[in-house]
Amino acid sequence: MNLPLKYLIFMTSSRSAAAAQRDPARSVEDDPVTSMIKGTGRNLAVIIGMFALSLAAFVACTTLFSLGVGLLVLVVGLFILVGCFVVAGWSSRMTMALLGYAGITLPRTRYPKAGPGFRGKLRRLAYAQSWRDLLHVLVNFILSVITFSLALTWVFGGLGSVTYWFWSQWLPQGSNSGLADLLGYSGRLADITLNTVIGSLLLLTAPFVLRGLVRLHGAVAYALLVDETPALREQVSELTQSRTAAGEAEVHTLRRLERDLHDGPQQRLVRLGMDLSAAQRRLDDDPVQARALLNEALQQSQDALAEIRTLSRGIAPPILAEQGLGAAITALAARGTIPTSVEVDDVQLSDAAQNAAYFVVAEALANVEKHSRARQASVELRRVGALAVINITDDGVGGASLAKGHGLSGLADRLAGVDGTLMVSSPVGGPTQLTATIPQDPRG
Repeated sequence: MNLPLKYLIFMTSSRSAAAAQRDPARSVEDDPVTSMIKGTGRNLAVIIGMFALSLAAFVACTTLFSLGVGLLVLVVGLFILVGCFVVAGWSSRMTMALLGYAGITLPRTRYPKAGPGFRGKLRRLAYAQSWRDLLHVLVNFILSVITFSLALTWVFGGLGSVTYWFWSQWLPQGSNSGLADLLGYSGRLADITLNTVIGSLLLLTAPFVLRGLVRLHGAVAYALLVDETPALREQVSELTQSRTAAGEAEVHTLRRLERDLHDGPQQRLVRLGMDLSAAQRRLDDDPVQARALLNEALQQSQDALAEIRTLSRGIAPPILAEQGLGAAITALAARGTIPTSVEVDDVQLSDAAQNAAYFVVAEALANVEKHSRARQASVELRRVGALAVINITDDGVGGASLAKGHGLSGLADRLAGVDGTLMVSSPVGGPTQLTATIPQDPRG
C-alpha cells in the first residue's frame, strides 16, 4: 500500500529503531556518549568555520563599503556598494549553512532581483535586509573572535592540561612558576594534579560551552538575518488561495446538489403528484387502475426518499456529530455494495476538518461504486504525528483523476480549506489509492 511521504518516513524510522534494538552493533550511533562527541566536534567545526567566514566577510565588506562611500561622488560608488551587499548576503547564506550543519535551521532570505535600467541594478540598496546583512557581518566578526577564543581555550586548553604530565618534562627546569606553586602547593606532583583537574573540568564542560556558543551565533543570526516579511506574505497568500479554493468547492457542491435534486427527487415527486391526481380521478369508475397508480406512486415516493438519503451523504449527517468521524466512515462503508474494510484511529479534528474528511470518504466510495468495478476496497484513518491521514484503496480498473470533469474534482479544493492535501495514485488497470492528509486540531 502506498503511503504519504511523512508516513513512510515515520514508519521507516520506527523500523530502524526496532532493528537497532535487535542488533546492538547498529545502536552505536544512538549511544549518548558517541552522540555528544559528534555534536561537540560539529559545534567546534562550526565555530572555527564561523571565525574564518566572518574574518573574510569583514575584510571584504569593510574594504568595499569604504571604497563605495569614498566614490559616491561618482556613479561607480553605488555599484561598489551593491557588490558589498552581495558579499554580505553571501556571508549570511554561508552562516545559515554552518548553523544548519550544527542543527540550527533558519529560513533563507529572498533578495530582490536586479531589474532593467539604472534603478533596477541598484534595487538592493533600498532593501532593508541588505543593511541588516551588513550589520551582521560586523557583529558576527566581533562575536566570532570571542567564541573562537573561548572554544580554543576550552578544547585545546583542556587537552593541554590533561596531558601536562607528559609534555611538561621538556619544560625548562629551575624556576617553580607553575599555577600550583602560585597557589602555595609546590612540587611537580601538585602541579600535574592541578593541571589534570583543570583540564578534566574544561573537557567535561566543553560540549555544553560549545553548544551554548553555537546557539549564541544562532540567536544573533536569527535576529539579523531572518526577514519574516516575505514568509508572512507567502503564508497569507497561501491562506487566501486555500480559503478561495474552499469557497469555490462549496459553491460547486451546492450547484451539484441543486442539480441532483432537480434531476432526481424533484422529478420523482412531480411524477408522484401526477400519479396521485390520476388515481383520484379513476377512484370511482376504475378502482383497479387507481390501485395500480397508487402502487406506482408509493414506489415513486420510496425511490425519491432513497435518492434524498443518498444526496444527504454529501452533507454532514447526524451520526458525524453524535458518534464521531469513525462511526460515520463505518456507516458509509456499510452502505456500499462492494466489501469495504475500515480501520480507524482516534484523531482530533475540528468540525470543519471532520466535515471535509467525511466528504472526501463519501465521494471516494461513491466513485468506487460507480466507476471502479472493484471487488473490494478499504478505508484507513491513521494518526501520524500531527496529521490525520486517510487512505482509500480499491482493486478496480484505475484511471481516477483529480482533473476537472472527473468525480474527484473539487476534493482537493475542499481539503485546502482546512490546510489539507490530496494525492491520487490510479494507474490504468489499478489499483487506485486516494490519500488525504489533514492537520489535527491541537486543542483536541
